[in-house]
Amino acid sequence: MRVLKILSGIAVLLNALHFAHVIHHFYSLDPVHGPGFWAGIALAAVIDIFSWIGGYFLLRSGR
Repeated sequence: MRVLKILSGIAVLLNALHFAHVIHHFYSLDPVHGPGFWAGIALAAVIDIFSWIGGYFLLRSGR
């Protein structure tokens, strides 16, 4: 069970890193930045922060 939690934590952190990369590409490639775009970026950033926290907790509970 401990190995599963550690692997899950690593997977969540890698997924959060990829998600941050996707946010960066949406920001840099979209020429028009309206209010809906910024709301989506803010929501994505909040989700990404919670993903990092979840991955951290998974890794800490696996030790």
